Amino acid sequence: MVGATIGGGGGGTGVFLNRFTSTNERLAASGSSTVTMTANTDGTLTVIGNGNTIDGDITPNPGYYSPTTALIGANYQMRITPTAGSFSTGVVNTWVLMSPALPTQAWTVVANSSTPAKAVTFTIEVRDIFTATVLATTTGNIIDCEYVQT
Repeated sequence: MVGATIGGGGGGTGVFLNRFTSTNERLAASGSSTVTMTANTDGTLTVIGNGNTIDGDITPNPGYYSPTTALIGANYQMRITPTAGSFSTGVVNTWVLMSPALPTQAWTVVANSSTPAKAVTFTIEVRDIFTATVLATTTGNIIDCEYVQT
């Protein structure tokens, strides 16, 4: 992970973002390989791959608020903007709320036998819902998902 912090964070308190790369490769007779990135209401941003992962899970998870605080996401919106490739699911190019009253915000990349390699490079932004001030941005994040049929 390469740090790209704007605003708080960086070991302190507040909003932050770290650039990351996640590579997931699944070897299987059938099925697919999936990487899911989820913005959680406690300030964590989890990236989880399935199957046999090379680096599908990011540890520690990148996060967007420090320290982790229950329901802190209700104060922020996140925008995911692909700059190369595309997500298989998830809202992009739009500010989304991370409120516990709403469905979880998640983005997936899926590779399968018809599309054995899929990658997306993207920007993440976090802003205050009350002032619309962008508090953190990180560019060049990558999720690379590969499926190898055995």
